[in-house]
Amino acid sequence: MHFISLVASERKNGNSDLLGRLATRLALKSGADSSEVVYLKNFNIKQCQGCLNCIFENKKCKLDDDLYSFLDIIHEADRLLLIAPVYVLSIPGKLKLLLDRLLAIKGYMEDEYGKPAMSIGIAALPDWHQFQLPIMNLLLLALSHHVVDSFIVYGAGPGEVLLGNGVVKLQESVRQLIEYEVKPFPSQVSKHCPVDFSTLFERVNDNTYRCPVCLTPAKVTQDGYYFDAKDLNNHRWMQQKVDDHFINWILKTKPRYKTMLKEIFKKKKELCL
Repeated sequence: MHFISLVASERKNGNSDLLGRLATRLALKSGADSSEVVYLKNFNIKQCQGCLNCIFENKKCKLDDDLYSFLDIIHEADRLLLIAPVYVLSIPGKLKLLLDRLLAIKGYMEDEYGKPAMSIGIAALPDWHQFQLPIMNLLLLALSHHVVDSFIVYGAGPGEVLLGNGVVKLQESVRQLIEYEVKPFPSQVSKHCPVDFSTLFERVNDNTYRCPVCLTPAKVTQDGYYFDAKDLNNHRWMQQKVDDHFINWILKTKPRYKTMLKEIFKKKKELCL
C-alpha cells in the first residue's frame, strides 16, 4: 500500500508541509508499505483554455504543462491525503487550476474510482474557512476518490499546528485512512454531508435541503440532517452519474451548438460584436 501526502502550499516548513511530512511517517507506522510527500508547487499546472479537445477529440490536453506527470504520481497512491492552507475562506489558486482541468483528468483517472482519501485544511481562525473543505473534497471526488475524513486544523504561523490537538487528530485519521475499506454509505444523521463533509446546504423546501457539492438531499432533524442511504449512494460524483453527465450532456453540446451557430452569428452582427 502506497501513501501520498499531497501538499498544496507554497511555504517550505509551513503548517501544511509539516503535517504532510508527519503524515507519511504515521502512515508507515499504521501499516503502509511506502509513503511520500508530493508538493503541488513543483508542478506547472496551466489554466484550462476551455477548448474541449480532451472531450470531443478524445485527446490528451494540448497544454504543455505537468498535468499528466502529476496524475501519474497520484495514480500510484493507494491512499491519498490532501493538505492545503485556507486562502480567503477557500483553497489556494493552484488547487483551483487543477480542479478546472477536470475534463482532461476524468478520462485519465477513471480506474481510480473509490480509492480512499482524506483532506485537511489549515486555518488561522474559526469561521474563516467555510468553503475550504467542500472544495478540497470536490477535487478529491473529481479525482474519483472516496473521502474518508476531512477536518480543519488551526495554526497561523509556521509550526503552530503542532501545538494544538491537530497532531493527535492526524494520527487517528491517518490510521483510519490506512485501515479503511470502501463500503456503501448507511443512512445517518449528521451535521455535515457524509460524502464531502460540506456544512453548507441549499434549501429545497421547508424541511428538505441538499448538499451543493454532491446534490445529496437531506431532511432537517433535531440533531442535524438525515441522509438516506439510497441518496448517499447515488450522489452526483458516483462513477455512473459522472459518466452519464459526460455522455448525455457534455458530448451532446457540440452538435447542439452547431444548430445555433446561424442564430449566434446573426445576434453578434446585431450587437456589433
